[in-house]
Amino acid sequence: MLNLTKNKIIDTNIFYILFVCLFSFIINFYYSKFGTFPIDTFLHYDSGSRILKGELPIRDFWIVSGLTTDFLQSIFFKIFGINWFAYTFHSSLFNSFISTIVYLFFLGLKLNRFKAFIFSISFATLSYTISGTPFVDLHATYFLLVVTLLIINNLNTSKKYFWPIIIFLFFLSFFSKQVPAAYAGLFYSIILTSYFILKKNYKTLIINFSSIIFFLIFLYFLLKIFEIDLKSFYIQFIDYPRSIGSERLFNFNVTFESIFNKYKFLILPLVLLIYLKLKKKDTLEARVNFCIFVSFIGLMVFHQLMTKNQIYIYFLVPILFGVLQSELDLSKNKFKNFFSISLIFLLVFITIKYHLRFNENRKFHELTKAALSQSVKADTIHLSLKGLYWLNPHYSDSAQNEIKILKKGYDKIINSNKKIMLISHYQFFDSITEKNLNSPNKTFTIDGASMPLIGNKYFEFYKNFLKNKIDKSNINEILIFKHENIPEEVFTNYINKECFEIYEDEIFYIYKLICPK
Repeated sequence: MLNLTKNKIIDTNIFYILFVCLFSFIINFYYSKFGTFPIDTFLHYDSGSRILKGELPIRDFWIVSGLTTDFLQSIFFKIFGINWFAYTFHSSLFNSFISTIVYLFFLGLKLNRFKAFIFSISFATLSYTISGTPFVDLHATYFLLVVTLLIINNLNTSKKYFWPIIIFLFFLSFFSKQVPAAYAGLFYSIILTSYFILKKNYKTLIINFSSIIFFLIFLYFLLKIFEIDLKSFYIQFIDYPRSIGSERLFNFNVTFESIFNKYKFLILPLVLLIYLKLKKKDTLEARVNFCIFVSFIGLMVFHQLMTKNQIYIYFLVPILFGVLQSELDLSKNKFKNFFSISLIFLLVFITIKYHLRFNENRKFHELTKAALSQSVKADTIHLSLKGLYWLNPHYSDSAQNEIKILKKGYDKIINSNKKIMLISHYQFFDSITEKNLNSPNKTFTIDGASMPLIGNKYFEFYKNFLKNKIDKSNINEILIFKHENIPEEVFTNYINKECFEIYEDEIFYIYKLICPK
């Protein structure tokens, strides 16, 4: 009888795990096809395919984040071909991976399997699905989430081999985007170092420190192998992004009312959770784990306030509710069953609310006011984009017209025999034309987030980077789509005016380079 019960438990767990895996993959894959916000949607498309052609971030095109995501995308393109399917398969598989980790985390909190399943399905709905396509902030955040959950799970065990894995995943988070990993690295290291010293667990400290040194040395040799200049790496990926963050911190201005209105479903359960924990006499390990958990929640809210992206941290709601549920299950409150049922119903309501806003209405891509029924199949641009339904919020009333412009642009690029540099947020033209379009950046904004502006200490460095790329690639013309309204300063600030002539055709502003190479 005992063996039969155990087998049933195992079978039930396998069923739940498989369902969470499939659901999280399918929901992301389904919603990823609706709508486009080019500067975000295609952030890792051309960069992933360019890596397969031998072009590398930092060395061949300027980046401020996204190394991990770019290289991971290149692997998916290598396996499945350079197409929309491979692009969204990547993000969907990632959603499946993190949702399964979250389900196992809930089981580790001693939640019953059904509750863990409900909370995990909510998480899968509110996590990567809001974007659908690979996105730098999401990869960075969810790698860090896995790091956080593994630390909490591993602190009470003697499995020291987990710590190098944790540090490796932390590096993947940092090299996806420097923050929030940098914030967490500071807080977690202080908390964990203090804990290991108190416990006189110097062996784990040595393992962690040695792992960090190993991965840094490994990174150094990778840069050498790929001929990426160490100074360029430091400037592009470390110091220049830090200067952007410093400016945003200096201009940081929010009110408690605005924070509460946006994050009330995070703040209220967190306050209740802190109250319940303060009433308990926990072990040192439990207190440290809780400090790590609260630090992660707080840092994610801070990071969201600092970033210019749409809100994407509502995935924290089911995690907070799951931890709160575990505390209720362990409490002796006679009303805990009532609270538990209320918690689940509230979570279902919140999940539906944000699902409709972010998944159905594609708010993350700013399509809430657009009619998704007016979208156009993107394979009319190129067959490799099959599966994407094109609707750009900047041209939501004229998707057909935008498609016509892009097709004409495609034809002009294909038929040109000149060395072209394309400046555009449609970062898929390098892939679909199968030509090297020598894009110097992945984004082209004049808010300081894309490249150093006049007055920045790295302005001259970027200016030389751009000039060297133009010279090395023997560029004849620089093209900018007229309808994109990308400011010409993204180019003209860095090239002497006597070195180019400007003219235009139906589709492009064309900058003909006339200075000798």
